[in-house]
Amino acid sequence: MANSKKWFAATCVALALAAGTTQLLQTQSVSNNPFKTQKVSADVNDKDTYTIRTQSDLDNFFKLSADTQSNFTGFNFENSGTITFPANHQLNIMRHVSFYLSAKSTGTINFNNTTAAINRHAKGSVRPADGHAYWPTTAKLDWYVSGDHNNQVIENLDVHGSVEVSYSNGKVTTDNQGGIQVIMLHTKNINFKNMQFHQAQTFDRHVFDVLGCSNVTWDNCKFYGYGGSKFTQSTWDAIYKQEANSSKGVGGHSVLSEAIQLDVATAEGASYDTSVNSSNFPSAGSTLLDGASTQNATIKNCYFGPEINGTSGGAIVNRDPKKAMPKTTIPYGATVGSHGVDDANKISSYKNISIYNSTFEKTANATNAKLSYYKVMAPIHLRYTGRQSASDVNSLKAWNNTFKNVINRGDNGIPDTLSGQGKALSKTDIWLYKSWAANAPTYLATTSTTFPKLNSHGSKITKAVLASSATKKTTKKTNAQVYAPKAKNVTVKAGSKLTAKSVITNASKLPAKTSYAFSPAPNLKKAGTYTVSVVVTYPDKSKDTVKNVKVKVTAVKKSTKKTTKKSTKKTTKKTTKKTTKKK
Repeated sequence: MANSKKWFAATCVALALAAGTTQLLQTQSVSNNPFKTQKVSADVNDKDTYTIRTQSDLDNFFKLSADTQSNFTGFNFENSGTITFPANHQLNIMRHVSFYLSAKSTGTINFNNTTAAINRHAKGSVRPADGHAYWPTTAKLDWYVSGDHNNQVIENLDVHGSVEVSYSNGKVTTDNQGGIQVIMLHTKNINFKNMQFHQAQTFDRHVFDVLGCSNVTWDNCKFYGYGGSKFTQSTWDAIYKQEANSSKGVGGHSVLSEAIQLDVATAEGASYDTSVNSSNFPSAGSTLLDGASTQNATIKNCYFGPEINGTSGGAIVNRDPKKAMPKTTIPYGATVGSHGVDDANKISSYKNISIYNSTFEKTANATNAKLSYYKVMAPIHLRYTGRQSASDVNSLKAWNNTFKNVINRGDNGIPDTLSGQGKALSKTDIWLYKSWAANAPTYLATTSTTFPKLNSHGSKITKAVLASSATKKTTKKTNAQVYAPKAKNVTVKAGSKLTAKSVITNASKLPAKTSYAFSPAPNLKKAGTYTVSVVVTYPDKSKDTVKNVKVKVTAVKKSTKKTTKKSTKKTTKKTTKKTTKKK
């Protein structure tokens, strides 16, 4: 009973960040009465927006009454120093709320394990602040980020959305509410760490929409669930078929939609979103959509996959303390990559993008995709432009990533290996593609003469792993199979020096620090034909043996030149001696 009272008291303490309520954890001590209303001064830019420049600004907001807090649907972050939210807080997002982070925000924003619960089912909910008002029907969280953030860190936020999508009679039904979208335009030097997004990606959109940005890092960020809870593979196939045959010209983008989209600063890249304007992006400059591409981006230690028995933001907000919060399973995850270039302005190309140590599990896919979209369906995909140099393309890298239950895209006559290079598609980290829409794709390794040294996917392959529910038995190739050392028969003269390495014909292709030895060693001092083996020891101490190597040792013919000289000298001396005696 005590816990129930404490939970009820927490719901009455109004913190309307996002014009909703903030429910404190049951373990925190709270008052049954609302906080006393304080005078709002320079912290408020206008009627709807609250500005946070210092820790005191943030603390003062939490001291405002629920009625005053509920006036704000926008929050300007202009902090030059670190600001920290109360530990383990819960922010209930009850209507459309916007966060603005311009170049004035450079200090760390530590959400301190805050849970942001976006309540899509806000319509008809009783407002705790006064007990009778109703929240608007829209409930979502948008971020607008621009300018140079001086290596700012934004960390420790757990977002639980209430995105819902249904598919019936050949049609997708969604209201695009209950999610979060972080739109970044000409943003520099910013880092997102230790963030989670559950059921927060709205259909056919992105969690992070990154337009012409540079020096951006995502570290240990997790994205759970894309699409509807009842979606099946046949659903995705039907959606792709419908979109590919429509006039949209996007060819199934909602199927391959990226949780992190690394894109270009164009109207198309921004999905023609009218919110991408100079008002929301004051740091972006006068040329908002100048065609610049995203560069110097790093995605590491991240997860992209299904939501298994997760808790939605609506369930968290509307929970009954006597009942368990309902769980939701969304069986598919989203991808990472880009699908746009600025063909008109030709400002720049993608470069210096690294994706590593991340896991991609059961990403949404269409098995009936047209050939031109085949590579785009990959968990990691980057669009190649004809303006990229060899160094630019080689700077697009992905390695040490793990793929689980990723659908094999080797259907409809599409080969199961990439450009005939023998690299299994399921074990390739990254795909580059040139075409979009109806144009036939050009794969660099197949047709390009510009990048002859580029490997089969423009990426460093090290430990890409395929994990599947129907795991195929794979046999790891030994060094002997990889390097296949070969030896030649040799003929040497007796007394010559011969090294085991010198008889290996492809020794230059074997790893450095590989050692070689005869077994047994041939007798190089004695003529004859010896059949020996060459033992090859690799740097990892594994060994390989090349057998039946013939070493023919030929005898050396004796020279008579030296003997003749001595004999002549001896004869001359003897003759001279006799002549002297006669005299």
